[in-house]
Amino acid sequence: AAGDNARQTFDFRAVASIKDGKQRVTATATDASDQIERKVSVHPNGEEVAKTTSGILGETAKLETDIPRDVIAGTTRTELKIYPGLLAHVAESIEGIMERPYGCAEQTISAAYPSLLILRAYKQMGKESPAVAAKARRYVQVGYERLLNYRATTGGFSYWGRGDADLALTAYAIRFLRDAREFIEVDGRVINEAREWLIKQQRGDGSWPAHVWSEKVEDKRRTALLTAYIARVLAMTNDEDGNQRDNANKQAKASISAPLKRALVYLSERYKEIDEPYLIAAYALAAFDAGQADNARAAVAKLLTLAHEEADVSYWSLETNTPFYGWGLAGRIETTALVLQALKKYCGMQNADCGLSEADSSNPQSAIRIPQLIDRGLLFLLRQQDRYGVWYSTQATVNTLDTLVMLLSKDSRAADAGGQEAQILVNGRQATSVEMPRGDQLTSPLVVDISQFVSPGSNVIEMRRAAGSAQATLQVVSTYYVPWTASQRSANHSMAEDSNRYLRLNVSYDRSAGKVGDEITCKVETERVGFKGYGMLLAEVGLPPGADVDRASLERAMKDSNWSLSQYDILPDHLIIYLWPQAGGANFTFKFRPRFGLTAESAPSVLYDYYNPEARVVVAPTKFAIK
Repeated sequence: AAGDNARQTFDFRAVASIKDGKQRVTATATDASDQIERKVSVHPNGEEVAKTTSGILGETAKLETDIPRDVIAGTTRTELKIYPGLLAHVAESIEGIMERPYGCAEQTISAAYPSLLILRAYKQMGKESPAVAAKARRYVQVGYERLLNYRATTGGFSYWGRGDADLALTAYAIRFLRDAREFIEVDGRVINEAREWLIKQQRGDGSWPAHVWSEKVEDKRRTALLTAYIARVLAMTNDEDGNQRDNANKQAKASISAPLKRALVYLSERYKEIDEPYLIAAYALAAFDAGQADNARAAVAKLLTLAHEEADVSYWSLETNTPFYGWGLAGRIETTALVLQALKKYCGMQNADCGLSEADSSNPQSAIRIPQLIDRGLLFLLRQQDRYGVWYSTQATVNTLDTLVMLLSKDSRAADAGGQEAQILVNGRQATSVEMPRGDQLTSPLVVDISQFVSPGSNVIEMRRAAGSAQATLQVVSTYYVPWTASQRSANHSMAEDSNRYLRLNVSYDRSAGKVGDEITCKVETERVGFKGYGMLLAEVGLPPGADVDRASLERAMKDSNWSLSQYDILPDHLIIYLWPQAGGANFTFKFRPRFGLTAESAPSVLYDYYNPEARVVVAPTKFAIK
């Protein structure tokens, strides 16, 4: 009858995996009809694996990718990405960094920074892609508006918008706001109040103290790194007042200059005592910006002695956690990026040959090595790019992109007019051909799907083009699923070792069978085993399809954890938990109810270090039967 409504249930069975498969329901009546369409993804019943390999394309290039023999049939996807110039890496990262969770203030800033850097690059080049530029400005504006929610009453910024402001985070926010106001409207008072709070926290010796998380014990090495990071930000903004249109406040500038001088005096001794490239590079950059060129050059000289050379690349290792808790491979990437920035600034202050003289030509530690070191370090960074076009952690990504933008002026590929045809061969057989993009292309890389030509085992991807072509960067990304092992299937926990460090994850449900609307309790146990206090962990807890999560139970878990559980996001097939565990780990429970009958697997559960995702453990899915 007119005005009535009814509910109809439609059963369906997943017979194959698919991404964004469309389901459409159409209702037809005598006088009217309507339809609704939804996208559904069905994951293969196995663990997803992603492998990347990168290289430089001249006239020819060969890259290899290995696909396991036990890969689940039909799940392999292999793409060849072609980057005609450095700018294409920056453009790709605008969306790539959005694939990572961004629930805290640091992640909010970092999610917007690639957009800010592409706008800076466009301005530097004097041209832009209107579509990319418009999207970038929108992302910067959204990032700025979100960041304001994390201001503390003191004027500084806190990770979660509650509690005390954080020193490194506040410095990072100042830098972002200062850079952003070149492209959007920014309240100058926010910058000034944050800077004033930051300066008030400085100690008499010029340092800002770094403490072990959840403890009051100072870490002296991290104090030096934190001070170098803050000094660099102050040096970058030392000639500016937060009120962009009112630079008459000389007293405000003087109050900033004195703390910077104290910090540089403190650092001028610390960098000589500690062989920590992150510290030395940050100090060199601050000294360059503060006009202390002699001190900066001395720091660069020490950086040259700390380079690690491996085949055709160079890198700088990180021995201490960064001010944003970076370590491992992500910390090495972040550190190498900072060092390259310092080397580039050094060369920018020298002659065109970077200071080479007749007397230097036989000295292996002379400035003649710097241009080659920059190229080798750049190659190291490009080879670490992950499947999403970013560099594992937010800080590693932002520092790498900052380096790429700085190096745009020396990118010989930008002069390539493009238009040449390149042949792509897989395992010696012609796969396809492409027209090479221009070297100064303003958008993302060219992506070629070569999945149909790849098979289990070793695969060789080769590109060929005309002689004399400018260099380009290539990346092969292979993703596939492998079956869960018997041990993974029989356990609801996982422990993995990474660089002699451990993570432990245990996920259990009080029931996996029941009726629609039954309450199910999930217990989650997370822990760093063997060491403690190195920053944020993210847990992705798998849910069955159609789970209705009880937010009240999560709010209670946050309060009961003493904020070790800092934040959460509810997604269709899993729950993201932001953890900052103390000694002994972080354990919590939450509840959910199934909304419809099903026989299906939950999503897998994952625990990883946000600032070094190499440290990662996975728990296999749980099968649910709901009637």
